[in-house]
Amino acid sequence: MLFTIHHRTYYRYSQPVLLSPHQLRFYPRDDGAQRVVDYQLKVSPVPEGSNEHIDLEGNRVTQVWFGSKTDRLNIDMSLQVETLRRNPFDFILDEWAVSLPIDHTHDSICATAYLERIEMHDAVTAFAAELSLAVDRDTLRFLDHLNRQLFADFKHIHRETGTPQSPAVTLQTRQGACRDLAVLFVDCCRAEGLVARFASGYQRGNLQSERRHLHAWPEVYLPGAGWRGYDPTHGEAIADTHITIAAAARPRETMSVSGVFTGLGATSTLDYDLRIEVRDDEANASVS
Repeated sequence: MLFTIHHRTYYRYSQPVLLSPHQLRFYPRDDGAQRVVDYQLKVSPVPEGSNEHIDLEGNRVTQVWFGSKTDRLNIDMSLQVETLRRNPFDFILDEWAVSLPIDHTHDSICATAYLERIEMHDAVTAFAAELSLAVDRDTLRFLDHLNRQLFADFKHIHRETGTPQSPAVTLQTRQGACRDLAVLFVDCCRAEGLVARFASGYQRGNLQSERRHLHAWPEVYLPGAGWRGYDPTHGEAIADTHITIAAAARPRETMSVSGVFTGLGATSTLDYDLRIEVRDDEANASVS
């Protein structure tokens, strides 16, 4: 699939403010699952300086800084990305990883951050253990069972702002936004010895929807397959319908815009416009 995405973010301040250096994460990952065809980023007011770098998680970051006060910040991003993976199960799992928990002794230095529990809570631990035992601790069956359970038994809501709620709250209330379900999924995986992380980006979704949003989902590291995405909001393993922008052990490290402003008594408002177009030549060819 070929995604064409236009994402405009608008910040307005009640009075001129000073902006700290801002970190922008809009450049998609370029790997075996997706290929960046074109990318354009414009920031207004024009930054005094900028730099491009890769953070500790392997995400592309644009740092920008400003020299004078402003009452606005506009970020205009356009990109084209081709998704390459049609089959989410195009792998052979390493023999030692087919059952839980997976032994990460040999790669503990890399895996530790992705095994640390988001929140040690007995209810979440018990929930994950129950799902795992129900499938005889089979790794892939556990992930499918967890994914389907969060899709079928939890109410999916939309929250435009705010950090993810704790895994225990999502489990107790049986409802959450995509980022809440992703955090619960990640914590359940870690409780069962699976390396997992939080991912954010864009999804194909309903192309006729008038209002599109950024999306969040979990990724799990499967020996023999690498990082693989699951989407409990839709109850499916991810193949070519999602564009990953950033992924990290902690959700805050995937934020598309991070930075602060200073100005006595100043307040801010946020608005955005996101448009997604998708072309699927292979599907069209098969139909014809």
